[in-house]
Amino acid sequence: MTVFAAFLRGVNLGPVNKLSMPALRDALEAGGFPGAKTYLNSGNVVLSCPRRAATVERELAALIRDTFGLDLDLTVRTLPELRAVLAGNPFPDGNPSQVTVAFLSREPGPEAPDRVQALAAEHEPFVFAGREIYVHYTQGLGQSVLAQRFSAAVGVSATVRTIRTVEKVVKLAAD
Repeated sequence: MTVFAAFLRGVNLGPVNKLSMPALRDALEAGGFPGAKTYLNSGNVVLSCPRRAATVERELAALIRDTFGLDLDLTVRTLPELRAVLAGNPFPDGNPSQVTVAFLSREPGPEAPDRVQALAAEHEPFVFAGREIYVHYTQGLGQSVLAQRFSAAVGVSATVRTIRTVEKVVKLAAD
């Protein structure tokens, strides 16, 4: 069995894409993902199954669409991939609530770093690393133009989590 983490994009942000985590766990159980766990209300799911990551992504997206009527982007990573994300954090001394990882649906095009650079403030260093992008929002995310327009700048679906959240998801997945 492979342990996966799924990160749902745009869940429970304001009045859109409302999704109860207990209802999601029940739907996952009924849909062939027994023992699935969630962390926080923002769509972090840990599950184990013998399928490949791409298959899990498709099945989860279909299950959420069919059960809840939500057409959500999501990304799936294995536990070893998440551990590598944490080990590869280029901002290890940064505040873990201000260092983020964007999990991309696929690697972005070669123009993406220039588009991100055009939006990033001087105090928002970032590093592209395959299907992840790290950003250190040294002055927080609240007023950041980059944070507000990140996915559009990258050009592929991206769901962003803080390093702190990724650490908690890895701990949940390892239990």
